[in-house]
Amino acid sequence: MANGTPILFRVGWLSQMVVAGVLLASCDSTVRQIGRSTESLPVVQAESREKHADHTYGFTVKYYPKEYVLLTDDPHQATTQPQAVQRVHFQRKDIATGQFVDHEPPGLTISVFERSPERLLYEWLDSSGLLPPGSEISPVRLTGVKEGLRVTLRQQPAPNEFVYLANDQYVYGLIPYGAKGGKMLRSFRLLPDSSRAHMRH
Repeated sequence: MANGTPILFRVGWLSQMVVAGVLLASCDSTVRQIGRSTESLPVVQAESREKHADHTYGFTVKYYPKEYVLLTDDPHQATTQPQAVQRVHFQRKDIATGQFVDHEPPGLTISVFERSPERLLYEWLDSSGLLPPGSEISPVRLTGVKEGLRVTLRQQPAPNEFVYLANDQYVYGLIPYGAKGGKMLRSFRLLPDSSRAHMRH
């Protein structure tokens, strides 16, 4: 019995190593397959990206996929509260030209609001009804932005993340949706002297 125990242990250990090896091999194969499918994606994205710059309201989106299209609301017909002076959406082309364009959230929506610089961003959001009960608020930093807040509403389905960035003249409200919306959000920047850009027009 004493001599048999090590043998059984060794056999048990060997069988476990064989099973682990098979599992690792299959996982490695899966990783290679996923790697082959995803390795080409960044290359395609790098060759198929577009850039949008709004010199009137002083912002740019440095990346959006070529399969997306830019849609702009008529500011006079906008129904947002508070009233937006500019509102753009980045939507997939196949959805934008289909019958469900109003039912599928865009990858990224950007709304531009005028603001009084003497009011804190939090106060402006609160008075504008943009901080509903249950809002989780965290700070956001971005070059050229005086104040930035991320508002998350975990109790509601996506899109449930809202990023608000403020300079002296405007509040930029960004609503990302999905992974590509997140990439577009991360490529958002304010243009130099954006607080004075609109005044020159």
